Amino acid sequence: MSTVQDVILVRHGESMANLSGRFAYQSWDPPLSSKGQIQAQHVASYLHSLPITWLASSPLLRARETMAPLAQRLAMEPLVLPELVELNMGLWDGLVLDELKVSDATRFAAWSQDPENSPPPQGESILGVGRRVLAGLDRFFEGRPSGLMVATTHADCLKGVMLVVLDAPGGSARRISSPNIALLHLKRTPNGRWLVSLGSLPQPPAADG
Repeated sequence: MSTVQDVILVRHGESMANLSGRFAYQSWDPPLSSKGQIQAQHVASYLHSLPITWLASSPLLRARETMAPLAQRLAMEPLVLPELVELNMGLWDGLVLDELKVSDATRFAAWSQDPENSPPPQGESILGVGRRVLAGLDRFFEGRPSGLMVATTHADCLKGVMLVVLDAPGGSARRISSPNIALLHLKRTPNGRWLVSLGSLPQPPAADG
């Protein structure tokens, strides 16, 4: 029997870092805002009826808090996968975006245009984070049966994964919208190839006669 594994990647709910306009990778680990907590409940309501085999999360608090209501509904313990962590912001970690636009204007403008060829100083490129996430998922799924994973992660992780799967240039990241609790559905085929899986409506009933 062919082994086909599905992954729904979910961006975390609104965090205190989002509210403050501040990068958060290693220097601090902010929780969800009150709005983010409501969004996490919405994720649980939307996904809990799916035939979920595994739950996973980035190690960061905002991703774990987003996963918590779904895990509680399903009575499942989420795995913490380090490969799902936020993009490494390097020397910009913990800095406020609006201040950075002034204090490091040239590099910030370059990163805003092309996060692949102009990553944060000592940080990670957008395709680099996509490859890292997919490599972590490959390691998890190797030798496992067919099933569905729901995993909470971060905006640039979703963007990077999509670009890697589609073999698209890193600059295309700026044309992808990834709001809080955005979903990306992936499918891993038996030969280990990753596909972006489009959603579909239920099939209409067969016509009589």
